[in-house]
Amino acid sequence: MKKEALPELSSIFLRVVNRYNEIEKMPYSYGTDTLLHPSETHTIECIGDNPDINVTHLADLLGITKGAVSKRVQKLRLSGLVTKSISPNTENEVIISLTDKGVEIYQAHAKFSEQLNKSIMRLYSKFSDDVIMELEKVGTETEELFLKIANERKKR
Repeated sequence: MKKEALPELSSIFLRVVNRYNEIEKMPYSYGTDTLLHPSETHTIECIGDNPDINVTHLADLLGITKGAVSKRVQKLRLSGLVTKSISPNTENEVIISLTDKGVEIYQAHAKFSEQLNKSIMRLYSKFSDDVIMELEKVGTETEELFLKIANERKKR
């Protein structure tokens, strides 16, 4: 029975991944008049979690280049969501902060994330601790497999 179910389990997992990827590509407004792509929302989240952050630190936290961060920050600045200013600690460092509208989106995204996490926890709370531990193991091993594939593709 176990081996017969594996192809269907693999199909379900891939559909879940595809649904998640679909959501990650959709812009969302978080109750404002500004549609944001998830990458922009994650940037706002990172700035909100790290007030007065500089471009280098932001790039490190997001795992992207300083050039990519600069482009994102410029777009967010033009949308009125972030500001850039000279650091009070050193004159040659620029810091990035959220505007009031940026804070509004930051808070709305935090609320959305909290609700999503609660919904996911409700789904998983039905399972025993042993099943949860097995799911965690499967998730970790699947992540390692995908990381291996990504690293192999980067080499080509």
